[in-house]
Amino acid sequence: MEEQSSRSEPGARRAWSIAAVLAIAVFGAGAGVAVAGCGSDDNNSSGDVNSAIDSIQSQASSVQSQVSSVSTQVQSQAQSISTQVESVKSQVQTQTQSNGGSSPGY
Repeated sequence: MEEQSSRSEPGARRAWSIAAVLAIAVFGAGAGVAVAGCGSDDNNSSGDVNSAIDSIQSQASSVQSQVSSVSTQVQSQAQSISTQVESVKSQVQTQTQSNGGSSPGY
């Protein structure tokens, strides 16, 4: 009688592939290898898992790049706002001094 691993059963293959993808998303590539297994029960499902790993890593790299870009834009906008605030403070101070020290009276 031939023994089959639980991962090679038709319904289980998809479950193991999904488990591997989720493990990779949460814990990194090392965990995905542990879930997917080192041996090859089915070369096709291993290829599917490897494709999923590559896709997730590519998407993660893209997201990381976008986050870096947004972070740079936010820093630039924050610096611009800070410069504008300092300019307004300077204008208020100049106006206050030209009024002999009294507030502008808004």
